[in-house]
Amino acid sequence: MERACENCGTPDDELLQVRRVYMDPDQPGEVIETEEIPELWCISCTTQYPHLAADA
Repeated sequence: MERACENCGTPDDELLQVRRVYMDPDQPGEVIETEEIPELWCISCTTQYPHLAADA
């Protein structure tokens, strides 16, 4: 079974387990919410979208 990034859907063998974060648009750099359930993201998504390492 081929795995795919849970953020963009791109098939990839090298996925990282991360937790999605939601940023405050009124206060740059401030996190509003962090998802509890980890997701598998590709390297490209981890360089473009805010997230935390799942083990952090």
